[in-house]
Amino acid sequence: MENNLLKQSQRSMTLPKGIWHLLAGDAQRDGSDAIQIAAASALNWPEFTSLSGDEIMLGEDGMFRLALWSASTCCATLLATRRATLILSEGDGGWEIQCRVVANASLLTHQPLSGFLLKPVELFDRRTARRPQDPGRQADEIRRALFEAFPVGDDGENAPLRGGAPTR
Repeated sequence: MENNLLKQSQRSMTLPKGIWHLLAGDAQRDGSDAIQIAAASALNWPEFTSLSGDEIMLGEDGMFRLALWSASTCCATLLATRRATLILSEGDGGWEIQCRVVANASLLTHQPLSGFLLKPVELFDRRTARRPQDPGRQADEIRRALFEAFPVGDDGENAPLRGGAPTR
């Protein structure tokens, strides 16, 4: 079993240094950077769980170690689907890391926690997203377009269906 786990856990991708900094297992970090895990089964709405520095670590093997309350819906979803997305926010951007659960175990702590070993399989760098030159102007344009497409009073159930390209 141990040899199979080591074969499965070999690093599949190179993670940026910024992620290593955020997830190096420093429980004393200031908490200004947000870390969340998103998980969803085919039957449920997506679940977002905020994580603290002592609940997630990144090992030298490039694998994430995650601790969750055993009775949480996020824990049950990870056990059922074996997949999750880590969302790491830093400054004006961050990363989304899609992961597979390669192992899980009950943790030997005084709290009822379950542990998960996550293998990163795909990385989305949100720090490089294009920022608008004039964010206020873009926000106004988007709001105006939304209210034109869905005027106040349309409840989503009785509103007429609108198809085709938007009119200007």
